[in-house]
Amino acid sequence: MAITWVHLDSPTDDEATELLVSISQALGRSPHEIVRKHFERRRTDPSHAFPRLESHFGEYLFGHLYLPTSVDDGIPDFAELMIVSTFTECWTVLRLPEGQSSETADYQIIDEYRRRIEKARECVEESETCGVLLGRLLTVTVSELENALTITGLNIDECVEKLSSVNERHLNRAMKDEVPVIRKRATTIRHEVASLGTVVDELDRILQAIVDDQLDLHRGLPDGTLREVFNEVTEIHLRDTQFRSRRLRVLHDEQLEQLQFVFDTITHLSNADEVISGRFMGAIASIMLMPTFIVGLYGMNFESMPELHWPGGYGFAIALIALVTVFQVWFFRRRRWL
Repeated sequence: MAITWVHLDSPTDDEATELLVSISQALGRSPHEIVRKHFERRRTDPSHAFPRLESHFGEYLFGHLYLPTSVDDGIPDFAELMIVSTFTECWTVLRLPEGQSSETADYQIIDEYRRRIEKARECVEESETCGVLLGRLLTVTVSELENALTITGLNIDECVEKLSSVNERHLNRAMKDEVPVIRKRATTIRHEVASLGTVVDELDRILQAIVDDQLDLHRGLPDGTLREVFNEVTEIHLRDTQFRSRRLRVLHDEQLEQLQFVFDTITHLSNADEVISGRFMGAIASIMLMPTFIVGLYGMNFESMPELHWPGGYGFAIALIALVTVFQVWFFRRRRWL
C-alpha cells in the first residue's frame, strides 16, 4: 500500500499554515493545540534540542528530530525535523535556526541529511506503512549523529595531539602562544559535544519505546486483528538502530572524558609553567644576591680589613664576583632553572 509523504524544507509561515490545513483535512479534525503551535512557529530553543515522538489520541504520531547545523563553530544550533504521521500519510517540516535559510546555509551535516531525506522519498512507494518511513528517518538521523560525533572526535584528537607536541623546555612561550589556542578550540568543541548529550539520550528513549511496543498506532482489520504502524520487521530494523544509538551514548561520554583530559592537561601545564617561572625568579634572585653580598662585604669601612691595603684587592673582588656569577649561571642552567 503506497503512502503519501509531504515534505517542506524551511517553509514560509504561509506554507506551514497551508500544510496544517491539509493535515486537519486528512485527519478529519484539527490536531492538538501543541501541534498547531509548533506549525505556526518554532517553539524550541535551537541551542537546546530534545527529540520527541508521541501518539496523540491513538490517531497520529507527532514529534521532532534534531541534528546540529555544524560542529565546528562552537554554537550548538540544531536543525529541527517536525513530524506528523498516520498509517498512510506523513508530513515533515525541516527548519533551521532563525537567520538561516535553505538557500544560504552551507553546513555539511544538514546538506547530507537533506540528501538522505530525498533518497528516502525515492523509496516511499515501497513502504507498507508510514512506520517504515519513520523508521528510515530515525535511522538516517542516527547515522548523521554518528557523523557529527566522528567530526568532534577528530577535533578532540587534534587537540590532544597538539598538547602532546608542546615543548616543555619552552613551556613559557607555549603557554603564551599555543596553549591558549588549544584551550579555545577545546572549549568550542565542549559546547558542541555537551549539547549533543540530550539529543542522543532522548533519541535512544524514543527507539526503546518503539521496539518495546510502547509507542505505536493501531488499526483494526476486518478479521479482528490489529495492524501496527511499526510492524515487526520495522521494529527489528529499529532495534539495530537502537544499538547504534547506544553506541553514540558511549561515544559521547568518552568524548567528554577526553575533553576533560585536555583541560586537565592544560591545567597541569599551567601549574608546571608557574613552577618553572618560580624557579627562574629564584635563580635570578640567587645570581643577584651573591654579587650584592660580595659588594656589600667589601664596601664596609673598617680599618682592620685585611684586603683594605692589598694592591690586588680590587681585581680580586671583581674576579670573585664574576666567578660566583658564572658558576651560578652554569649550575642553574644545568638544572634547567634558566
